[in-house]
Amino acid sequence: MEEWKKCKLGEFFELHRGYDLTKSEIKEGPYPVVCSTSIMGYHNEYKVKAPGVVIGRSGTLGEVQFIDTDYWPHNTSLYVSDFKGNSPKFIKYFLQLFGTGNVGGGSAVPTLNRNHLQALTVRVPPLPT
Repeated sequence: MEEWKKCKLGEFFELHRGYDLTKSEIKEGPYPVVCSTSIMGYHNEYKVKAPGVVIGRSGTLGEVQFIDTDYWPHNTSLYVSDFKGNSPKFIKYFLQLFGTGNVGGGSAVPTLNRNHLQALTVRVPPLPT
């Protein structure tokens, strides 16, 4: 059995900030607009193909959501843009256990910086595991 290896979180999977979209810009459609804690509405366009893993970036940090349809990640969230061959469901559970809400910054409005998060050292299992 292979040992878990140490690596930077960004080597395990890649995160990006969501896209701007105001409530007044939402045009009713089938694609969920995923904000930091939930789905804020449904839009006629998507930015990311399913499956998706989204975490709260601003306001509420670390809330992890699994999205099984194409979606629009809102700018209050971070989304996994590259799973790097890992199971999206495993990444979801990994982030839930990792506790990303504990690594945020900001005082008035807590904010999660993807560059800071991706630079953290983590232990991960071998891909077959």
